[in-house]
Amino acid sequence: MDKADKAPPVSPIRLSAEAESTPQGPKLGECLRRLRFERRLSITDVAAATGISQSTLSRVERDQLSLTYDKLVQLCRGLNVDLAALFSADSAAQRPRELGRRTVTLPGAGRKVTVSAQEYLYLCTELAGKKMTPQLCVVNAHSLAESHGLTKHEGEEFGYVLEGTVQLHTEFYEPLTLPTGASVYFDSTMPHVYVSVGSEPARLLCVCSTPDPIFLESAKPADPMDSSSQARPTHKLPKRTRRK
Repeated sequence: MDKADKAPPVSPIRLSAEAESTPQGPKLGECLRRLRFERRLSITDVAAATGISQSTLSRVERDQLSLTYDKLVQLCRGLNVDLAALFSADSAAQRPRELGRRTVTLPGAGRKVTVSAQEYLYLCTELAGKKMTPQLCVVNAHSLAESHGLTKHEGEEFGYVLEGTVQLHTEFYEPLTLPTGASVYFDSTMPHVYVSVGSEPARLLCVCSTPDPIFLESAKPADPMDSSSQARPTHKLPKRTRRK
């Protein structure tokens, strides 16, 4: 029997070479550049609106740097655009929401983003205004030093370990070890990060709640020039009115 006949089928939950070779449409840098040109915005304008440094945005547009999920949300908030619309090759993702919506991501498809030692495959990105953002994550980092550090974002997060063992590091709890088949649900405004336990990368299915406030006024970070993934947004407080 030919060796090719013995090859095991490719699992649809793995980020494999097939996923890299499958056409995925424009990359994040191209999408951001297109949106910026459509709105006639300079890099300086986008930096001022999003709180992400000009150097970071410039590297993103040249496909030299990717953004973590929390930074993508920050970018979308600042530009008042949905995540699906940002990834879209045209304006179709910005159409009003309709009832009975559905979208499918086939094996090997999706939007792949690599940040430091972590790989993310965003699923069902064609649907705008979603309440959730599903993604497949490959955790290559084996320590906090190898990861991009603790990050946080709005909403809540569900994680299910598909392969390997991970440790979930958070700001308020001791590291939590999760073997294959384990799941976790937590408040994602709490800084957190996954690291792989063992010699091999771990794979997770992560679902983050993405509330409609992505369309609302952007919250500005404390330091607009901070390009790290740990920039913390601060909210403007309403001015007090004096009683006469």
